[in-house]
Order: sequence, then structure tokens, then C-alpha cells
Amino acid sequence: MPTWRFRGDDEWFFEVTGYLQNWSVQAARDAIAVDTDLLLPLLDDPDPAVRIATAYALAAASARAQDILSAFHACLLAEHDPAVRAGLVLAIAQLARAHQDSPTVVWMRACWSDPARQPEVRVGTALGWMCLTDLPVPDELRAMLDDLATHETAQLMAPLPWMRAAENTNGNGLHRCLRAMLHPDTPDAEDHDDPWS
Repeated sequence: MPTWRFRGDDEWFFEVTGYLQNWSVQAARDAIAVDTDLLLPLLDDPDPAVRIATAYALAAASARAQDILSAFHACLLAEHDPAVRAGLVLAIAQLARAHQDSPTVVWMRACWSDPARQPEVRVGTALGWMCLTDLPVPDELRAMLDDLATHETAQLMAPLPWMRAAENTNGNGLHRCLRAMLHPDTPDAEDHDDPWS
């Protein structure tokens, strides 16, 4: 699975010290779960950057997934900032994938196919849906992304941690994710001007 999708817990990773990174990651996820009640109020912080960072942290929680998903959905309904809405959608997808929440797959399908939804929500739920299912990508989804996954949408989503992790010198995170998901046999362009890339 590409790194811009949500990394599975079954893969083994090691820190530079040789310590099994999976244990460190699991300990961090457990700590987030224990402190969920401290973090949930930050989803209402006046600063959009704090709301995005909180959603990103809570999406990694190892437990209390239903409580957190309910909070994400409630916040999504009330959220006025487009970037925060996109972040909440990606956080919902990440948490649902980690906890195998099948109703979220159905919800994401309904969202990306709903023309009444905001463009960033439709694009975000399309990304999430493709990460949560192995079903073939429908033509309807491809057409929607052709219309809505614009340069402006990519710029709006660029500050999100999920997108920052996927970007490189040759492309923004959104379009690199879409290229990898919709055209998995097409190699990602390398930056030949940078000998360290």
C-alpha cells in the first residue's frame, strides 16, 4: 500500500536505533485513546489549524473509535472552514480503516456521489472511499474528480497533514494520491534535478 494511504499495523518498521517502531506507534495510539476526553474539546477550538491537528491526532487513536467518529461527524456538520472539513473527512477515513468500520464505507460513497456536498468533502470522501474498499473505481467517481479535484482544491487541502505527507517536489499531495489510486501502474515522476531525491 502506498505511504499516502493509511499505513497498516501489520507491517514491521524499525526506528534508527533498531527499536521496533510498531511498539512506539502503538504506545502513542494508546496514549491518544486514553486522552480522548482531553482532545475532543479542541475540535471546537477557534483556530482552524488546531481543529485540523486535533482531528489528525484523534484519527490515530487505538480505541474509542465510535466516540471519536461521532464527534467528527458532528463537527463536520457544523464546520464552516473548507480545509477543516476536508481534514475531518480524511480523519474519519483513517479511523474507520484502522477499526474496520464498514458503515463509514457506505457513508463515504453517499458523500462523494452527492452533488449537494461541498467540493472538498466530495473529493476527501472519494479519497477515503478508495482507501477503504477494493471495489473498482466507478466512472461516476472519476468524472467527479475530473471536475472537482482542481488546482484550487489541491491548494486548499495542501496544509492537511495527510496531504503534506504525500507531496513531493513534483506534485501536490492530492494529485499524487489520485494518480497512485487511479493509475497505480504509472510510476511517480522523480525529481532528476535533485541528486538527493
